[in-house]
Amino acid sequence: MPAQIILLVVGGILFYRIGDHEYGAGFVTAGLSILLGIITWLVLGWGGYGYLAGQLLLFGGLTWYNMKYRPPGKRG
Repeated sequence: MPAQIILLVVGGILFYRIGDHEYGAGFVTAGLSILLGIITWLVLGWGGYGYLAGQLLLFGGLTWYNMKYRPPGKRG
C-alpha cells in the first residue's frame, strides 16, 4: 500500500509540472493523474501495470491534444 501512495504522489508531481509548464494549470493535470490512478487501482483493481498504462494514456492524450489543438507558437 505505501508503494501505491508513493506512485500516486510521484505521478501527481510529474503531471503537475507538465501541466504547469504546458497549460498554466498544473493542479488540473495533477488531479487527473491522481484520479486516474485511484480509478485504475482501487475501482477497477488493475494493479500496478494498470496504473502505469493509465498514466501512459493520460500522457498520450495530452500529447495528442497538443498536436491537434495547440497552435505552433503556443507549444512548449
